[in-house]
Amino acid sequence: MLASYRKNIRQPDKKTVGLPMGLNFYDLLPFWHAFFTSLGYNVLVSPPSSHNLYRQGISTIPSDTVCYPAKLMHGHIDWLISQAPDYIFYPSMTYNVDEGLGDNHYNCPVVAYYPKVIDANVKNFGNIPLISDFIGIHDKKAFRVHMSEILRRHFAPVTNSDLRRASDAAYAAYERYKAALRIEADRYIAIAKERHLPVIVLAGRPYHIDPEVNHGIDRLLCDLGAVVLTEDSVSWREEKFRTTVLNQWAYHSRLYAAAKYVTTQPNMQLVQLVSFGCGVDAITSDEVRTILESAGKLYTQIKIDEITNLGAVRIRLRSLFAVMNDRD
Repeated sequence: MLASYRKNIRQPDKKTVGLPMGLNFYDLLPFWHAFFTSLGYNVLVSPPSSHNLYRQGISTIPSDTVCYPAKLMHGHIDWLISQAPDYIFYPSMTYNVDEGLGDNHYNCPVVAYYPKVIDANVKNFGNIPLISDFIGIHDKKAFRVHMSEILRRHFAPVTNSDLRRASDAAYAAYERYKAALRIEADRYIAIAKERHLPVIVLAGRPYHIDPEVNHGIDRLLCDLGAVVLTEDSVSWREEKFRTTVLNQWAYHSRLYAAAKYVTTQPNMQLVQLVSFGCGVDAITSDEVRTILESAGKLYTQIKIDEITNLGAVRIRLRSLFAVMNDRD
């Protein structure tokens, strides 16, 4: 669904905004793409992640303990620099969209503030400005006010009517993308029921759908005969519920809601993807396990990083399917 935003057609009479395709851009690319194109900019999206792209930015990674998705951002930024856009836009975002599933809707510290890490460690921007200002899209009115200031400071001033039109287009594009995701999930759930196939909710963060990050685990599950869904394609089916931990992170709230939904579906199980270096997943793992096992569901966790050897993963997944078959 995100492939359509990567056409990267640059019209010479328009300035170009570069967007690094990693971390929360896997959630918000439709929003930012619609916003800048509505204002008349070309939008240049970095290519799909790869190990070569990771190596391209490896010299600027300040800590080896950060998760692999964050490390990949250095390669995406370096690629954008090589394409010489007029701007690189990578905003700091303390908050995500409020979906009403948790006690708050923070982004994790890495997602929220990694633009500042990039700004402090990447030195070859030349004359290309990195725009890493703080912004939030959870409050539409405040977004317009703050975005107007950012545009005036870094881009070019816009009229109130143009800003309103662009922000309306951005929010509408985001809602269309989410609606299309849910419709597609419904379609595959129906197929699974019709063909008596198991459904695996492969749950983690939005950026775990990046093939370089998940190393094709989704395809392994399909090869084993399952229909695979993401956590954000089903989390909307649940309302906020009591958890045993402080439920303040937006992506965690989706994860908990997806686990809760899985407990109501006899043909579903959940596999949680966890990135090495993700400190907050020490909390989510215990909570997801509690939600699932309290309802008699299986809990399976797979840790992933830049290492691509999937031998142990295959064994883990085959064991899961063996237990599922025994239960049937």
